[in-house]
Formats: sequence, C-alpha cells, structure tokens
Amino acid sequence: MDCSDEDIIKKLNSTGDIQFFEILMNRYKNRIYNFVLKYLSSAEDSEDITQDIFVKVYFKLSSFNPDKGSFSTWIFTIARRTTINKLKERKMYNLTYELEEVNNTESQVENKELLYLGLKNIGDKYKKVLTMYYIEGFKYGEISNLLDISINTVKTRIRRAKDLLKNEIKDYV
Repeated sequence: MDCSDEDIIKKLNSTGDIQFFEILMNRYKNRIYNFVLKYLSSAEDSEDITQDIFVKVYFKLSSFNPDKGSFSTWIFTIARRTTINKLKERKMYNLTYELEEVNNTESQVENKELLYLGLKNIGDKYKKVLTMYYIEGFKYGEISNLLDISINTVKTRIRRAKDLLKNEIKDYV
C-alpha cells in the first residue's frame, strides 16, 4: 500500500480495522528493532521491547498529531523513551552502539576500538547526537524532535562531539 503513514492512521482511526495498524507495524518493525538493538545489544531483549513499543503506539495512536511532526519522529520518540525506561528498570543503562559492519582487518579493528574508546569518554549528550546522526541516520530536524532541543543545538552538539572525539583519540592515531 502506497499511502502515507498519516493516511493509514486516519483510516485506522475511522474504521478501527487492525489491518491498518499491521501495515504501520510492518513498515517500522525492523527499524524500531534495530534502533532498540543499538541500545541493548541483546536480540531477545530487543524483540521484547520492540513489542512493548508497538503496544504503546497502538494505544497512544489517537494522541499522534501530524501538525507537530512526522509519524516516524513520533514513533522513534516512543521507542527511545521506552528503551531508556526499560534499561533504567533493569539497572543496565549501558548505552553502547554497534557500528556498521566492518571487515576484520587489523586497522579497521583498531579504528573501531578507538571509536568506542572515544565515544565512551565524550559524555552522553554528545554521544547521543553523534550516534543518531552518523550511525542511525537521523536528520537534524528528527534529532531535534526526538531530543526536544533546537536544530541549532543539534548542530552545535554534533560539532562539539566531533571535536571531543578527535581530542579523545588523538594520542592513539
């Protein structure tokens, strides 16, 4: 079905047909799962939390307002908050991020380790924006909405994060 997310939500709200929610779920389930997996690094936990997220989305769908932002931004906000809350509940708040697949050449492994070392030491607010932009592929506006900060703040944090990261790994390069 080539309808926009907003059109599908309108159809779901007007008909109550669960089929429309399944269309939304199929569009987003892999992206949400991968998003959660980056925080947890456990496939089983990620599947459970992804299911929790879609239950929340289903029951909160009537509160979605397309005038405030896209459905994509809205669902990822729910995913981020749900994931962080689950991590806090389990006392395993360990924000580690998987990088893109790399070949196991010696220099790439070293670069990956350096990047992890640098990310570990730059602080959460900088690590979040850097990861969301470069690894998760979010745009400035989406990051702004997800973190509830201005676009200029996003740009500034990304620039500062890159500077901090360079400073953290400069002695190893």
